[in-house]
Amino acid sequence: MTEWVEMLVTMADGPKQPVQGVVVPYRHSDEPWRFSNGTYGETPVLPRLRPGGVRLYRWGRRSRIESMDGDLLFMSDGATAWYFTSDPQRPRCTELRNVQFYGPGRELVITRPVSHWVGDHHARPTGPVTDLDCLGRRCWSVDLAPRESRAMPRSSLRLVVDADTGAVLEQHSGDGVTGATYTDVTVGSPIDPALFTWNGPVVTDLESRALAGRGDPQWDESMQWFHENVTAERIYVPVLMDFTPSLVDLRDRESGAFFASLGPNNGFGQHAGWLIRRPRSNEPWKVKVKANGHQVAWSTEDFDWACHISPGTLDATAIAILQQQLHPGDPVVGTPELVFGRSDGP
Repeated sequence: MTEWVEMLVTMADGPKQPVQGVVVPYRHSDEPWRFSNGTYGETPVLPRLRPGGVRLYRWGRRSRIESMDGDLLFMSDGATAWYFTSDPQRPRCTELRNVQFYGPGRELVITRPVSHWVGDHHARPTGPVTDLDCLGRRCWSVDLAPRESRAMPRSSLRLVVDADTGAVLEQHSGDGVTGATYTDVTVGSPIDPALFTWNGPVVTDLESRALAGRGDPQWDESMQWFHENVTAERIYVPVLMDFTPSLVDLRDRESGAFFASLGPNNGFGQHAGWLIRRPRSNEPWKVKVKANGHQVAWSTEDFDWACHISPGTLDATAIAILQQQLHPGDPVVGTPELVFGRSDGP
């Protein structure tokens, strides 16, 4: 029998392979939709699944929603989100954690942090995990009790998760009123990671707040003055960060292989990055290759090392300082071959 923890671990980081297909939401009620949201004054990012269905692309924590006509509606690289419904050429841009999904289907589109599913005030299974077939794939189904909420009553939740990839294929409310399901799904077909990133102009949270307050033009004028008199370029500076591990998982005491979360928890179950080590090997190293942040790997005489940070970038000086603190006196002698996988990465 599959345990809830096994199901949770499988779905924790999003689909392990590229997943794409048509997703259709439903709502069997004429009652008004109740929704609460809070911002600092900017236009909120509220993606939703259109009633006629959308085409959804998932890979890891990345996601992309297109209309059935091919219009881009929403996209995320796992850390940053872009919302295209207001202006397809200049989307609203914000951190993924600020996105508030509107209507059913959130679990199919956005992978929540593990902290959402664990703890005294979070959803817990009301029964065993069951095996079933969904769209010809081996899946697991579980019913979760509603999370505690002082704002409004919540319904229980049923999830159907692909057992091989961890992709959520169906989401249903326990009362049967709302939900969303794939009507067809393709797993493993190559997807270019660039499909989940946007490099064009955007409307940031700060700019959105300024636009919302156009009754007082001082914000636009002040920003324009700064661009003309200080700099119009993006500002990048080196920042001293504490990478002292807050959690170390000793994978193999004898060989010295480990996984470590770098830096303190930011309160959202996230850390500055991660560090992993294994005995030096010529075999390709399966780690979680991420689209966002910065990842670097190197080898010493005895070990292979890999480090990922997000947000930010490690320049050559920072990498050298990190290596000196991790293995003083042991020079870098090569670089391991990293491949997308699920075994040794976080």
